[in-house]
Amino acid sequence: MKNVTAPSVFEKRARRKRIVFAIALIVLLVSFLCTCCIGRYPVTFADMVSAFGAGEKSMGADVFLKIRLPRAFFSALCGMALAVSGYAYQELFSNPLASPDVLGASAGASVGASAAILAGVSGFIVSGASLAGGLAAVALAVMLARLMGIRRGTGLILAGIVVKAVCDSVIMAFKYTADPDGTLAAIEYRLMGSFQTVRSENIVVPTVMIIIPLVFLYAVRWRIQILTLGDDEAISLGLSAGSLRILCIAAATIPAAASVSVTGVVAWTGLIVPHAVRFFAGDDFVKNFGICALSGGVFMLWTDTAARSVSAAEIPISILTSLLGALFLVAVLIQKNRFRAGSDDIR
Repeated sequence: MKNVTAPSVFEKRARRKRIVFAIALIVLLVSFLCTCCIGRYPVTFADMVSAFGAGEKSMGADVFLKIRLPRAFFSALCGMALAVSGYAYQELFSNPLASPDVLGASAGASVGASAAILAGVSGFIVSGASLAGGLAAVALAVMLARLMGIRRGTGLILAGIVVKAVCDSVIMAFKYTADPDGTLAAIEYRLMGSFQTVRSENIVVPTVMIIIPLVFLYAVRWRIQILTLGDDEAISLGLSAGSLRILCIAAATIPAAASVSVTGVVAWTGLIVPHAVRFFAGDDFVKNFGICALSGGVFMLWTDTAARSVSAAEIPISILTSLLGALFLVAVLIQKNRFRAGSDDIR
């Protein structure tokens, strides 16, 4: 007779993670197709198929190919980028409040993009300035935290708040000096966030800037989880903790800055999606990496669809993401308090 052993707890958890990942992937694909159909001009699945065929294309096929497809693709990609960036920050700094917004990455990227707009440049230069601003802001936050003698935890969040405040003051100065009939509107647009200007020709470079760092973070996700044990433990396991942490911080910042360079600031996504993943799938950065990325894509697809569909004029997407983020965090806090109250009653 063959020895049949019951699956271990770890095997059951791994199987559950694979099931959750498969469900998230299916939901993302279905969401992508459905959101491409929703809008002021109706697009059918037949239009989507005919868009890639030969011959004369219908109006619906043109709308899908030139507007809906690049917008849905980039909104899903930005959702993935912001969600993974936030998740990586929270692991690297051992702080659940870390995110591109809190650490100043989004604000720094906005400063860089606004400066480029005021200088009268566009295109790749704006993307480069946005990237430089985001990296500089996070670097300043980390340096400030080290000057305070705290590399992780609350000190880093306080440093990020300080850097964000400085960036906000610089942006206000830019707005004060901007032309009310020209550059001011462009700066305001970037502060509220929107996928309205996304087209195939202006997302090629940002797409590359997002995908390459995400692939790197996926490749080193095991090492990032080891860094959460502390630098001493990581070094004892053969890792160059300092260099690896700097590389991972840069890799987490670049996708967020690249997203801001095209869409402007999209608030809260990098904070609430990782918490939602932990809430439903547990706290395991290695196995939750893909689930977090897919969840961010789904969240951004439907939020962007709501922003362009609920009213005659398109709503800035940060209005919706901030509202949904606040409501979700309130719900999580209420649930945790109920759980603690139940635990106290049991004791």
